[in-house]
Parts: sequence; C-alpha cells; structure tokens
Amino acid sequence: MSASSFWDKVLEPNETLLWSGRPQPRPHWRNWRLYGSAPMAALGLMAAAWFLIYTSGSEGDMWLLVLPALLILIPLRATRQQLSTYAATRYALTDQRALFFKVDGEETHIVAHPRSATFAPVVENTVPPSVSFLRYGPKKADVLGFHFIHTAGDLLPYLKRTQT
Repeated sequence: MSASSFWDKVLEPNETLLWSGRPQPRPHWRNWRLYGSAPMAALGLMAAAWFLIYTSGSEGDMWLLVLPALLILIPLRATRQQLSTYAATRYALTDQRALFFKVDGEETHIVAHPRSATFAPVVENTVPPSVSFLRYGPKKADVLGFHFIHTAGDLLPYLKRTQT
C-alpha cells in the first residue's frame, strides 16, 4: 500500500495531515522511565548480594551473585517489551485530530484524539524529546502525547498555532 492511499483511507474529508513521525528512543540517562527498571534492579540486586557475601563470608556463597543475575531478566523483559511497543508505534497530527498508530503485522490499529483535548504543549527532556499536549483529566496520568520524537521542533509550531 502506498503512503498516499494509506492517508486517503485514514483521513476524514477536508482533514489535512500536518505532521507524522515515530518514536525513536535512545539509550540515555534522561530516558530513565524507559530504561530505568533494568539498571535499577540490577544495582539493587547486586548490592544485596554483595551485602550478604560481605556479612556472611564468600566461601561457597557465589550462588548469591547468580540469583540476582537471573532476577534481572524480569525488568529486562519489561524494557524489551516497551521498546518493541515503541518500534510498532507511529504518530500523526492533523488539523482535527491527533492519531496514534500501532503496526501489528499486517494490521494497523488507530486511536484518534480530538484536538479539543489539547493544551499548550509541554516538551519533556528525554532523548529525543517527548511532547505532551492531550489532557483528559486533572492527574498526570491523564496526559498523553508523542514520545521520543526527533522532529519535535517541526511538531511544536502546529500545536501552538492551533491552540484555542
């Protein structure tokens, strides 16, 4: 399917595509929410193993280092799943909606949010930047946006121009 035929099927009549992009997170300390669980778990478990070996001696207790190494696989799996979700995600902004796409093999799932839910965009200090601009409630968890996008600078003028 060509790009133009894809957009012809997705966009409503008289709707204009302003911007499209995809998340491309990079390994960086600023992305601690994305990569933070595995390194934090590794450090905590290794510190616990070191403490046990230090307090009870190291003869025959090297298995205490193996157990934390195996338990690190749990948060590593969660991080890998989150990265694969971002790899399957695409974003688009039109003059009427914000679109979130998830590519799942041959299928593409689309979630649309009306521009009436937008607020002044907030750029989060991730690498690359994330932009939050949709709000559905008073809590921080009620805020949505496009995460880890290289073209945040191209997106911001469209979000600022259409504020009501």
